[in-house]
Amino acid sequence: VYYGNQQSAASVEECAVELKTRIEEVMAETGAEKVNIIAHSKGGLDSRYTISLLGMDHYVASLTTINTPHRGCACADYLLHKIPKSVCNMIARKYNSALKKLGDPNPDFMAAVQDLTEESCRAFNERVLDAENVYYQSTASKMSRWNSAPFPQWMSYLLVKHFDKDNDGLVGVQAAKWGSKFTLLETKGRRGISHGDMIDLNRENIKGFDVREFYVGVVHGLKEMGF
Repeated sequence: VYYGNQQSAASVEECAVELKTRIEEVMAETGAEKVNIIAHSKGGLDSRYTISLLGMDHYVASLTTINTPHRGCACADYLLHKIPKSVCNMIARKYNSALKKLGDPNPDFMAAVQDLTEESCRAFNERVLDAENVYYQSTASKMSRWNSAPFPQWMSYLLVKHFDKDNDGLVGVQAAKWGSKFTLLETKGRRGISHGDMIDLNRENIKGFDVREFYVGVVHGLKEMGF
């Protein structure tokens, strides 16, 4: 398993270039002819761009997107169009500062957010077409109630629910659908599965959902399909 290592907060185009370089590095190191990409959140858009517009379609066997806002994120639209610019700039400064401490060399929170609006994703989908020789599938999860996740996801859950109904605290279920196969993850209890839970962000055991086993299952499924 190799990490993409692209920045977490930059434009899709910038991250896609970084991801292309990483794929080339992995192939050179391993001697593999192709890679399978499993991408969370905006990483799914980065990967689609890399595959379709940067010539990586011949080197990628499959793309599995996890809670990716393929059709945009209501929170991004709200942040850019409803919240005062001064507040947006303050949020961006704090986010960029935190990411620099975590290792991102040149984070650009606003560039990332602008690529996640419904309008931007609509234009993206018209331009970035799926490659015929790559298998695409997607997964989404949903929270069962507003307090299924800590702040700020409980707050954004209420906002996204107003526009998109079922969501993971950031991305609506319908917005995450893409490719030949779609899987919706939910629990029987009142907990639900948030956007952060899909990468084990809170290190919390969730009844009815084992995040580690989920990814083992994804890899096993790809192997069974010959990828």
